[in-house]
Amino acid sequence: MGHDFYKDQKFGKSLKLSLIDGLLYSIMVGAGESYLPAYALSLGYSEVAAGVLTSLPLITGAFLQLFTPALVQKTKKPKRWMVLSAALQAMIFLPLIYFETHHRPNFWILILIFTLYWTSGFSINPYWTHWMNHLVPDAIKNQYFSLRSRVAQIGVLIGLVGGGLSLHYKVEIGPFSGVFTFLFLLAFVCRIISSFVLSQKEYVVDWDSTVTKEQVSFRDYYNFIMSGSEASRFILSLFPFYACVYISSPFVAPFFLSHVKLDYSDYMGALIALLFGKILGALFLERIGKTWDSKQIFFWGVFLISPGPMFWGLSKNYLFILGLQFVSGFAWAFYEVGTQLLLFKNQNIKNRISFVSLYNFVMSVAVILGTFIGASFIRNFSPTYQNFITLFLLGGFLRVVFSANLLRKVMLRETRMTDEQAR
Repeated sequence: MGHDFYKDQKFGKSLKLSLIDGLLYSIMVGAGESYLPAYALSLGYSEVAAGVLTSLPLITGAFLQLFTPALVQKTKKPKRWMVLSAALQAMIFLPLIYFETHHRPNFWILILIFTLYWTSGFSINPYWTHWMNHLVPDAIKNQYFSLRSRVAQIGVLIGLVGGGLSLHYKVEIGPFSGVFTFLFLLAFVCRIISSFVLSQKEYVVDWDSTVTKEQVSFRDYYNFIMSGSEASRFILSLFPFYACVYISSPFVAPFFLSHVKLDYSDYMGALIALLFGKILGALFLERIGKTWDSKQIFFWGVFLISPGPMFWGLSKNYLFILGLQFVSGFAWAFYEVGTQLLLFKNQNIKNRISFVSLYNFVMSVAVILGTFIGASFIRNFSPTYQNFITLFLLGGFLRVVFSANLLRKVMLRETRMTDEQAR
């Protein structure tokens, strides 16, 4: 896409600002969010505790953000809500910087901090989607979001590399002696600037009418789930598979650091290999996007990520780990794009903002359910290398089992849609 494609657009300046926002936000993710499991382990918490710390706040944050549409309806200030939420997410890193140079934080204090991080992040997503849907003209949506995705991936890469190098070389800043201080300070600065950039983007007051008129309540959420619509059936079919993904997923980082004994630079390399896999997967999908439909993309994503954990027990060789991480990232690109297409492009959702909130919550419940199963397994059978491998085998096996039902329903769904269109 040419870099001047938006010069004549009404909101050209805001589209440029959104690219900057995406870059800064992604650096925060790469330098801050990606290293939270390593941070928990560095504090002396067990592998199980580290896994819980990276998943339990997800469900709590996702539940709290269900109240967001009702609150925004009362304030009638969606843009202000997003800017303040982004600033709050930035502030979350300040107590982590404090804990780096003082006493070790209580486990539940960390749970609270991480919960606020995810709550503030989740509460932005539905309204950001609504905002960008109006801001970006339909004619350039695919091109623009493709560019923004690549900018975001570069941001994550910058954060990962910067974070990994600072941990490896134990970078310290002035009076701050903690090895994670630089990461969290970088994450804070990037996100706080990102919140300012958000405040400078154009927002038309008339757009609020479609937000504030939505009827949002827990009864509406429940009625949607029980409606039997295509969207609700897909979410309910996706739920058990996604739970199986998180039986093993939260424990990969503790496995790398505690049992494979990767140092921080090697851990950074493993994260980068995963990211490169996603980048190349996304580029591949851009090339074949016109010949593959959403069903095919989703099918191959689910098919490829299902057996992934089963391979971790084959070798501790670092090149093998990098290769497996790369393949996993490539597969996850298919899954994420396919899911987005099936959920948000092929559905006629009247209350899209509340639907995004509900989807975030349901998938977060799946995350905590899967993590609870994985944590219970490790806690009951002790966190040895062999038991981690057994957990990965179990998680991969259950992924394969539930993926069969999920893919069958997706294919039947597509067949019904095709038949209806033919009639």
